[in-house]
Amino acid sequence: MQMTTCQFNDSYFPIMDGVGMTAHSYAYWLNEKYGKGMLIAPKVKDYKDNVPYKVYRFKSVLFPGMHPYRVGLPLIDVTFKKKIKKISFDLLHAHCPFISGQLAVKLATRLDIPLVATFHTKYRDDFKKVLDNDLFVEFLLNITLDFYKAADLVWVPNRATGQTLVDYGYKGTYEVMPNGTDMEVPDKAKLLKYRKKGLNLIGSGPDEFVMLFVGQHRWEKNIRLIIDALKVLKSAGEQFKMVFAGEGYASKEMHKIVEQFGLGDQVVFLGVITDRKVLQHVYAASDLLVFPSIYDNSPLVIQEAAAFDVPTVIVRDSSTSEGILDGVNGFLIENEVAALAGRIGELMRHPGAIRKAGEGARKTIYHPWEGIVDDVHMRYAELIRDHRKTA
Repeated sequence: MQMTTCQFNDSYFPIMDGVGMTAHSYAYWLNEKYGKGMLIAPKVKDYKDNVPYKVYRFKSVLFPGMHPYRVGLPLIDVTFKKKIKKISFDLLHAHCPFISGQLAVKLATRLDIPLVATFHTKYRDDFKKVLDNDLFVEFLLNITLDFYKAADLVWVPNRATGQTLVDYGYKGTYEVMPNGTDMEVPDKAKLLKYRKKGLNLIGSGPDEFVMLFVGQHRWEKNIRLIIDALKVLKSAGEQFKMVFAGEGYASKEMHKIVEQFGLGDQVVFLGVITDRKVLQHVYAASDLLVFPSIYDNSPLVIQEAAAFDVPTVIVRDSSTSEGILDGVNGFLIENEVAALAGRIGELMRHPGAIRKAGEGARKTIYHPWEGIVDDVHMRYAELIRDHRKTA
């Protein structure tokens, strides 16, 4: 079934985060295989889109205190509104309940077409960071729940995320639609080539133990736990290289703490990596992905690392830990500095355990987007048919 679909999100290139990458992957593969896939997101000054599908941007301004995120202003963007009115959409899919999501609700209502909404993020945590008022936090959370109630179909990327939605007070139905990855599993020749380029990029030797964190540099992602664990490892005389890839409001303070701890020669900050090929090289050069976030729900980076047989260290009982078996396809720790430092030190002395878990991650965690989007299209088509019958 050919269809014109559009993804909506408040973060998109050049901002690199998991939800933005998910919206991009939906638009890319739906456009590639099933008709016209499009995307609507805030405009970023001087950035030019370079994707094979159509992107419509609306005016925006920087979100104070939340660099690099932006606040969209679609209601005052006359040019944007004129362009959108000319398009005949079959279905809309919102990945965020705020500016772009509210725009999707209004557009779906006006056009009388179905709306899919995916719940990706622990919004209560975001609200608490910005607001020091519990009543206002709950007020905003209720507005967020109203958005999901307005959708024809609600998706979550895993069961744990669905439970978070229910804990927030959502009483409707939802379905699990897992995320995928655009990273391809390289053959041995490519892996060696990528690894060499990655080691050169981060300034590491072939025998150096390399750890990696990829994601927004935000304290909510538990990155202070990583830095504190690195201090313990250095004090114990361990030799390693820790690579941070990404950007965010915590970046400057992270640099300061690393210098204060005397870790400057063992920690590398690569900044945001927009070139996915370069990111492949970094993954290939790494032995271990360290991602102790208890904020994230179903991060794409774990699948990305799995494509290169790189396992992830994850906090036990976090949403991220769903599907992870300790020592089989990843490593689980308690949310404590000593636990993280101790597990890393143990794994440094047992590379065979890392190889085993890396292979297990590739076999059980890795799922390419191309296959995921087939299921997406099938559910889209069913929803469109049901909506048209009702109409």
